[in-house]
Amino acid sequence: MSRQKTYVDIESIPAAVRPFLTNAVFYDSSCSGQAQTLRVEGAERFFLKISGKGRLEREYRMTDFLHSHQLAPRAIAFASDEGHDYLLTEPVPGENGASPTFLEQPARLAKVFGEQLRMLHSLPLHGCPYPGRTREMLQDAGIALPDLDEALKPFRYTPSDDVIIHGDYCLPNIMLDSFGFRGFIDLGDGGIGDRHYDLYYGLWTLNYNLKTDRYHDTFLDAYGRQHVDPEGLAYFTRWIEMLD
Repeated sequence: MSRQKTYVDIESIPAAVRPFLTNAVFYDSSCSGQAQTLRVEGAERFFLKISGKGRLEREYRMTDFLHSHQLAPRAIAFASDEGHDYLLTEPVPGENGASPTFLEQPARLAKVFGEQLRMLHSLPLHGCPYPGRTREMLQDAGIALPDLDEALKPFRYTPSDDVIIHGDYCLPNIMLDSFGFRGFIDLGDGGIGDRHYDLYYGLWTLNYNLKTDRYHDTFLDAYGRQHVDPEGLAYFTRWIEMLD
């Protein structure tokens, strides 16, 4: 992740966020074209994410929810202006799961990655601000239900929104310190959904970041094979292919 020093006009930022930015130095650590992520180095350290209006409220609320379970950073401030959302969070110790430190030990990484997903999916649903996540993602993608139903006819599986999902369960979105779990980040697609959505992306990111599918079994074994329905994985593989 690049960290380039950058200028920020803090007077242009909403008043709810501004006091935390006084006399700070800013480093751009963005890794997505959809949002700007700034590392804030002042009397305290923070991360400030800036995106289009209406794009960060879900991340704010899901971060706050998972922080209550000690699984995500504290969301310090959230504000919007006419064009943008602003989310300020505390930093999470360690490095993200796609860092070279972890990629050099792929079997250990895949095991931890599977264990932490199972832990997330074991949380109680009470208090989660976004139920019915599967249908929401379908609506967001603009795919007509008849088209989806036709494409998924071959699969003997019915989605069930019964676990807390991350929604973008990729290696860069889990923070580790010496392979010890420290928190989930980038939770803007989370809510109550079907476990196989996260499982699909867990397998995808291992293949993408490790350049091999050799560690898929390690990941699924660590997650718990008894909780994995092969038809569910096949269903969501096709489902996500349509979304893409």
